[in-house]
Amino acid sequence: MKKILVVMIVLIAAFALVACGGDDNGAITSVEDLATATIGVQRDTTGHIFVDENFPDATVDAFTQGGDAVWALLSGTVDAVVIDSLPAARFVFANQGQLKILDAELTQEYYGIAFPLGSSYTALFDNALNQLRANGTMDAIYDYWINENPEASRYVTPAGTAHPNGVLLMGTDAGFEPFEFMEGNEIVGFDVCLVRAIGDVLGYQIEIINMDFGSIILAVQTGQVDFGMAGMTIRDDRREHVDFTQGYFNASQVAIVRVP
Repeated sequence: MKKILVVMIVLIAAFALVACGGDDNGAITSVEDLATATIGVQRDTTGHIFVDENFPDATVDAFTQGGDAVWALLSGTVDAVVIDSLPAARFVFANQGQLKILDAELTQEYYGIAFPLGSSYTALFDNALNQLRANGTMDAIYDYWINENPEASRYVTPAGTAHPNGVLLMGTDAGFEPFEFMEGNEIVGFDVCLVRAIGDVLGYQIEIINMDFGSIILAVQTGQVDFGMAGMTIRDDRREHVDFTQGYFNASQVAIVRVP
């Protein structure tokens, strides 16, 4: 009887290792290991779509916030998290020695600003983006938020700037550092500074409304907000519902895993 029990335990352990993928300790060490893993994602994001399309045999656990998915990874509830590369780097930095990023980019993509179909604002924002690229403002914002240059300064509206054209409402999800996140009671980040610079160019004051990422496109469609900006990848399936500006940031999806 004891021999039978020992054999059964060994077989169960071996099955668990195969089922979970990874090395002999069950750790995820390559993209291939994701095929049968339990993967955490932020709901309705490009990472979520990518996992659904490319790992049909994986178990997908979708969370409202990317940070919740990372917490599940730390606690062992999921085996990996697929998320945008820069937020991934911030999560790994905050949990040094516990998390790492697999050495492979899963996608290449561009973030864009979403407007209702046929909106005249799309072209206006494109023109403003071109101007901010040309005069170096976008590079300066990038240097502060992305490069974390200690000598750079975050964007501040120039003194005397007027906003005669009124207010535009922006929908975002402030849980996506360094693009939009909470600093005390204020939403800050790369996207926030960039959109304020766009508003200054066009003469609009920008007000920001925080919401779940999955609600942003619907909010744009139904007029709850004038536009959405939240590290949102330009995708053909999203173009069926909203218009996008030109891409303003080159991004990618990566996988975060636990350090063995």
